[in-house]
Amino acid sequence: MILYKQLSLTDIFQDCQNKSDNDKPAFLSLLETHIDIDEIIPISFRNHFYASTGKSRKYPLQAFLWALIIQRIFSIPTDQLLLTFLSYSKPLRDFCGFTKVPDASKITRFKQDLLDELQLVFDNPVEITEPVCQAVDSEKADMTIFDSSGVEAFVTENNPKYANRIIKQLKVYAKTHNFNESYDPYKAAYGSMPPHASVNLEIKQLYTNGHFCYVFKFGIVTNGLGIIRHISFYNKDFLNSHPDIVVEKKSDSPDEDKSVHDSRLLIPALKDFCSKHPLINPQAFLGDAAF
Repeated sequence: MILYKQLSLTDIFQDCQNKSDNDKPAFLSLLETHIDIDEIIPISFRNHFYASTGKSRKYPLQAFLWALIIQRIFSIPTDQLLLTFLSYSKPLRDFCGFTKVPDASKITRFKQDLLDELQLVFDNPVEITEPVCQAVDSEKADMTIFDSSGVEAFVTENNPKYANRIIKQLKVYAKTHNFNESYDPYKAAYGSMPPHASVNLEIKQLYTNGHFCYVFKFGIVTNGLGIIRHISFYNKDFLNSHPDIVVEKKSDSPDEDKSVHDSRLLIPALKDFCSKHPLINPQAFLGDAAF
């Protein structure tokens, strides 16, 4: 008897991870075989890209997109380093579709001038994958799960010494003034830290996974299968589009702040998700701030 093993998403992810780490050509072959980038690119993006010039483009749209995807998958930190890899690797150039490596200004202009269209490239797969999710498990596909988190920024405030210095000072202060055992130096430190990083107002203080950090906050919407459906970054543009959100001063309780933060941002994030994908009709809502 032949025994069949049903592969889970974890198995598939692990297989891709192993190929990404140990066999880059095989990993690129997987991408090329299973991802149709032409299907992901919206028509409006293609029209905008090719209509901005009266002559044919030297570098195709697909090549720029593949280059940016490769940059993120392989964690290449800078555009210049990405271009260096493209210069020295003909297989990588061929995979992306470059006959000649563009200069850094071309990559920068592409990202700056076509920012809104790049967002559509991330939104479009939601519509493409929805029928697949429904076919796998319609009940779980109809669920909508919300949570908030953040991307830690490279700022001074995220250095462990920054928080530890403040906590140590508060412990000494409490001991000097004979505070009772109810005094919590960690909560006091949270209350005394600035609400945002000094170099960027968009980098907010957050208490997550048991530690303090300064992050670019975002909310993420997934379905019951764990497939990402929507991401909202809680930046100035998001707050301007939702003037009903009241930004209040933080309390001295990080847990309470996170709970209030999640519940306040849940409905705006779901409204944005539903307005972008009106054909997707979630039936149940779950998460930290559920209703």
